[in-house]
Amino acid sequence: MSVLKADHISVNFGGLLAVDDFDIEIEQGQLWAIIGPNGAGKTTVFNLLTGIYYPTQGEIYVDGEKMTARKPHEFAAAGVSRTFQNIRLFGGSTVLDNVKMAHTMDCKYGYKDMIFRGKKYHAEEERITKESMELLDLFGLAEKKDFFATQLPYGEQRKLEIVRALATKPKLLLLDEPAAGMSPGEIDEVISLIKRIHREMNQTILMIEHHMKLVMGVAERIKVLEFGRTISEGTPEYVQNDPLVIAAYLGGDHDAHA
Repeated sequence: MSVLKADHISVNFGGLLAVDDFDIEIEQGQLWAIIGPNGAGKTTVFNLLTGIYYPTQGEIYVDGEKMTARKPHEFAAAGVSRTFQNIRLFGGSTVLDNVKMAHTMDCKYGYKDMIFRGKKYHAEEERITKESMELLDLFGLAEKKDFFATQLPYGEQRKLEIVRALATKPKLLLLDEPAAGMSPGEIDEVISLIKRIHREMNQTILMIEHHMKLVMGVAERIKVLEFGRTISEGTPEYVQNDPLVIAAYLGGDHDAHA
């Protein structure tokens, strides 16, 4: 059974067809990428796959369960987690607390336990802190656990957002331009990070990215969008040499062969 299936979904905004007949089926452990020019509909697809927008037509399934028109928190509960193009950390909270907040859905104490701070509360807090620190340590952020999120360099803020998403233990991780605004050295680090998450954690991933060195270096399959429609799909090698893709996207200023 596929982790995610989008069955010919479309969305119309006041007469503008932003996404037209999009379909994808992602199996456990796969790493897909969506590429295309600005305005192609990539982020709109992510918003459809996380319940921010509802499709005008078509269906969305997560682990075989129909999720069409469900709310974002229901997608999260079903195992779909995402990052954003514009970093959305809790800037006034510590690095550790940003990760701990991701455990909201699997937290096993209630309001009464929070008020009286009994054994159940302390045991759960200890578990959540331990699991959060293990993730931070795995990705080299443990020593900065007490920093405010906004005190981290830009590249580490990106990394923290990915760590926080992983803390939800997702079935599917959606990465929205994880290399946006990064230097070449930071991009190399992101490539290594995504490879580790995919291979060592067997994490299923769907990402949007403009930086072709990253896409071609990690993706197993790629979908290419233009004006909301899929114009190509296949392996990185196939897509990179598709005349339609070269004409629409890769023939421009993008570093397709970097």
